[in-house]
Amino acid sequence: MIFNKLFGMLLLTLMIFLTGCAANPEKEADITSIDDVSVDTLKENSGTYVGDNSKVQAILQELPGAETIKEIDLSGEMVKVTYGYEEEGKLSESDVNEYWFDGSNVNRKNFYYNAIYLTLLIPNAKEYHFTVDESMVSVSRDKMVAGLSKEFSDFPKGDDIWDRKTVSTFIEEHEGKLTEMATKYQTFFE
Repeated sequence: MIFNKLFGMLLLTLMIFLTGCAANPEKEADITSIDDVSVDTLKENSGTYVGDNSKVQAILQELPGAETIKEIDLSGEMVKVTYGYEEEGKLSESDVNEYWFDGSNVNRKNFYYNAIYLTLLIPNAKEYHFTVDESMVSVSRDKMVAGLSKEFSDFPKGDDIWDRKTVSTFIEEHEGKLTEMATKYQTFFE
């Protein structure tokens, strides 16, 4: 009799525990922010050609907002990325909107952070286009290189931009400043 009561209480406790876990699931996915980016993983893909779809996609999957990518278009030596909410996705529409929008305006620092690293890692891309809902940021490689070259005398140019070791060293030495440039993009790129 005591055994049956203990077994019943154990079963009841287990059911309550499992019901509680199911009723309050942890958030399934977070959206990558600038602070979450693994720069070491990014550096592994330096010297990527815009036509190498799998490597470009691997780079984009490491950059801020990766979990909200809806479409990637690499035609015309441009990197065009469309971000946003997908009904089949793991994120809610409010999570996506909260991430990308600061009030009613799009938060452009993530776009510029992505453009900085695409400039360093995909040397033959001519332009970068980032779209979320009706907002778009479009910046040319020339404009990004001009801003980065102005700030860094050791910015890799010519054949050096294709050299993985040179680009990795540059990123290691200037990672903090590159992040600052993205967060203060108005000063450096607009």
